[in-house]
Amino acid sequence: MENNSDLNNQAAQYTLCFNTRCPKAENCLRHSMTQYTTAQNIRLSVINPLCYPAAGKECPHFRSNKKIRVAWGFKKLYDDMPARISRAIHLNLEAIFNHSPYYRYRNQKLGLTPKQQECIRQVCRKHGWKEEIQFDRYTEEYDW
Repeated sequence: MENNSDLNNQAAQYTLCFNTRCPKAENCLRHSMTQYTTAQNIRLSVINPLCYPAAGKECPHFRSNKKIRVAWGFKKLYDDMPARISRAIHLNLEAIFNHSPYYRYRNQKLGLTPKQQECIRQVCRKHGWKEEIQFDRYTEEYDW
């Protein structure tokens, strides 16, 4: 688990929720992080209490306090592929993510969510690549 100073720094960076009546409060990252606010946090971003959803409605600000497995980079993705397949996959992925974000994902500047990882796997399968996709590295992170 991260130490309290790391969590305190994260709490100061994100919009927090102090709604104790929310049925999802115990599983909400925005609510969980409120316990790490201290007097050192001069400013906090907080969800307006007047904007809490009505009873029975889904909160649009909910963020799960469970970590997700984020993949970073896929520079070696094309190494073992035939040129015909790798070119088709490259063009398809660049069309999905757009030019600049594609290269940021590939070069580990942006992390790939599990949904994006699955998208890459599906594109590879669509073009005939049956091997398992390995990303350059993985981390466990909160899904802000």
